[in-house]
Amino acid sequence: MYKRLVFALLFVGLWQCRGPEGLQTNNLSYLYNKQEVGLRPKFSIHPISDTLFEVHYQVQTDNFLFSRPTDESDYEARIKIEYRLLPSIESSTLLDSGWVHINHRVPKVKNEILEGQFNLHMPDDLEKAMLYLKVYDLNRGSSQANFLWINNRNYNSPSYFELLDSTNRLLFKSHIPAGLPFKIRHCLLDNKEIYVSHYRREFPLALPPYSSNQDESFDIKPDTTFLVPTDHLLSFKEPGFYHFRLDTSQWQGFTVQYFYPGFPLVGNHQQMAEPLRYLTTQKEYSEMQSLMNQPEALKKWIDDFWIRKGGSSERAKALVAAYYQRVEEANKHFSSYLEGWKTDRGIVYIIYGPPNAVYRSSSGEAWVYGNENSSLSYYFNFLHLDNPFSDNDYSLERSNQYRYGWGQAIEAWRRGHIYNSKDIRREQDDYDQLQYRSRSPMWY
Repeated sequence: MYKRLVFALLFVGLWQCRGPEGLQTNNLSYLYNKQEVGLRPKFSIHPISDTLFEVHYQVQTDNFLFSRPTDESDYEARIKIEYRLLPSIESSTLLDSGWVHINHRVPKVKNEILEGQFNLHMPDDLEKAMLYLKVYDLNRGSSQANFLWINNRNYNSPSYFELLDSTNRLLFKSHIPAGLPFKIRHCLLDNKEIYVSHYRREFPLALPPYSSNQDESFDIKPDTTFLVPTDHLLSFKEPGFYHFRLDTSQWQGFTVQYFYPGFPLVGNHQQMAEPLRYLTTQKEYSEMQSLMNQPEALKKWIDDFWIRKGGSSERAKALVAAYYQRVEEANKHFSSYLEGWKTDRGIVYIIYGPPNAVYRSSSGEAWVYGNENSSLSYYFNFLHLDNPFSDNDYSLERSNQYRYGWGQAIEAWRRGHIYNSKDIRREQDDYDQLQYRSRSPMWY
């Protein structure tokens, strides 16, 4: 059930204060950790004029903590969304700010989707800005922050396009299953038609972090390009990604993907096979690939692989559940013009699990595994790429220094162990204890 909260907001407050210092030091690891309790709202930003933007949000009520003062009272969830607009994540200059309160009362707690919006003022001389959003569950006493970037001067940028369902409700996702009707329109221009280019590519998998090989170049020439009306419902038939543009003289635009039915979930053995490349030898992977057109043989090969690594059927089930849950989470968080599990962030996430710390800056993301104060911590720097097809494209700064740690993690998986950041912390603790014992005794 969906509920609109456009006029039902209690109030929007404005701050007269200085912007926060050092937002790039906010640890955002909870965004990528399914085990973390949180609201996990979705946001979408769209202009309604050159200096005024609408920030749309969507939250699920099953992530709220409901309370009631008496047995006769309604249940109530109290949510606060705090926002601050700054020139960049490193800046402390406050351009606009405020907060939104949501008081949601129900006689019986059930899962609902609440949607609403608020306005954001953008200076007319600013091309880009960063929106800092912090969501509070006031009953639980918890909060989570996130950042969104806004391009204010390019009518071809993704935020200037709206993706709508058949009832003209805003869609907060860019992956559209085959056959699902949708509309796309420009927020400020009244275009009757819009160009769409279809790309169907088999992209290579991400390379290990220590690899010195260069990623293969991407041919940006589309397979097909055609015009579609903006007032008609559209739907996909062929997998790939679809890039919508105002005209074909520039590449910037809005991209919608259709990878396979059921995405981002892993639903069959064909979808289970490819991600195994991160754990298999070349010989094993080639053997498995030869069975891709033989469903029963492929299923047996994959089942036998996990049973061999786990040592028993029960342990194999645990390994499969953990590994493919990470594949699905990578699809949810890191997909761009290709599936999230194939990306640089995806391969690191699948092998190591959720990082202990995630820091964002204007240039990218930094991940930390283990204790940040230890010399044995694993640091991964992902650079944000300027990509006309996606604003979620990041490239890992590779180094041969990752080789040993990566090999340890792969071997742990192949011995039937679900590798994660706790293993890195355990290695750090063992090292610290060894260093302590090796110190010369102090005599007084």
